[in-house]
Amino acid sequence: MKAPISSHWQTLTLKQAWLLLLSGLILEIPIRWIVRPDMLHLYPDTFWFSLPLRLSIEIGFVLYVLAVAQIGGIGLPGIGVPPRRWTKFEWTALAIVGIIEMIVVISIAGPRWPKIFGAGWGAEGVVRLIEEFLFGFNQEAGFRCLIMTGLLRLKGFWWATILNTLIFLIGPLHGPGLIEIGGRNLLGASFEGVGIVVTGLFFSWLRYRSDNALLVCILHGLVNGFLNGSGLTLRAHR
Repeated sequence: MKAPISSHWQTLTLKQAWLLLLSGLILEIPIRWIVRPDMLHLYPDTFWFSLPLRLSIEIGFVLYVLAVAQIGGIGLPGIGVPPRRWTKFEWTALAIVGIIEMIVVISIAGPRWPKIFGAGWGAEGVVRLIEEFLFGFNQEAGFRCLIMTGLLRLKGFWWATILNTLIFLIGPLHGPGLIEIGGRNLLGASFEGVGIVVTGLFFSWLRYRSDNALLVCILHGLVNGFLNGSGLTLRAHR
């Protein structure tokens, strides 16, 4: 395996690494459980569906990550936002993965957006897109900026990748939904679970290889923004 472009996590003290890990676990387990119902249950008749509330929560998640870095004296490089120009590898990864993601998005949600704009819901759709972009963005901020960075310093790449992906799979973000889907369609849940694991492993590797968590935050945000944003906009007008 090629060495990472940089490795700012190696500059962390053990105390800082534990701060990142524990802060990430708090964010992605109890807090996530409370404020982000699974997409299966995110409907207009639920309290958490409110657009201003959702937008505030997603912005709050990002601010939480920044606050942890500031309080711990870690700074942005320590959580995977290196103070340098992006390398050719990073720009290439953004372009190639982004194109693949857009192909998937268009194949699934392509017809949704013309319908949304044709019905006059375009402004709401754009705000939902931004909100769900932040949802994807802050998943990576929690898992790859906090949890994985702490684990990289404490356990190294392999254990960091395995543990980080395991939490990504079974935690509140995906676990309850997979169990519910599995009760109705075991094969469908299995395919979704494999997709989650592959995504978690790939983003973990990319975060390690590039030392650039911002890159994976953007890539995850793109998918969630267009897919979930269109889905939630249509749900709001059923």
